[in-house]
Amino acid sequence: MKDKNKPSIGDYFEKSTTSSKHPESCSAFISKLFKAKEDAHITHIEQKVKSSAIHEALSIFYTSLDGLLDTFAETVMAVHGQLTLSFSATGISNPLAYMESLYNEVNKAKTMYSETWILNQIDEMLQLIAHTMYRLKFVTAQPIQ
Repeated sequence: MKDKNKPSIGDYFEKSTTSSKHPESCSAFISKLFKAKEDAHITHIEQKVKSSAIHEALSIFYTSLDGLLDTFAETVMAVHGQLTLSFSATGISNPLAYMESLYNEVNKAKTMYSETWILNQIDEMLQLIAHTMYRLKFVTAQPIQ
């Protein structure tokens, strides 16, 4: 039997909302990441030399980003509210410059969030982008199989 005078667990915590102070910024940022994944995929497919380092680097990038991005979008929505995504994908003319620009944009977006677990997810994406930049800068060809 429940004691009417005994507080419930919810009484110990302040009521809070899960809506973000900046849902449009969250949506724009996550849309940018989805665009980057699709841009890389398009560029990967359009590579004429399928054994090139660019082809492989972009494949690793878009396949790895897919899982990270899905989890990121879903968990951000859990605390910041529903997203409205909008983007148009295109091929990338200079993959290294694109990744360098993306790295800077993703790094700047960290200021939107205070949750350390969200920042950790962004850091994982930054690590992936940096690894892609490395492959684009220093890996010149696929090993012969």
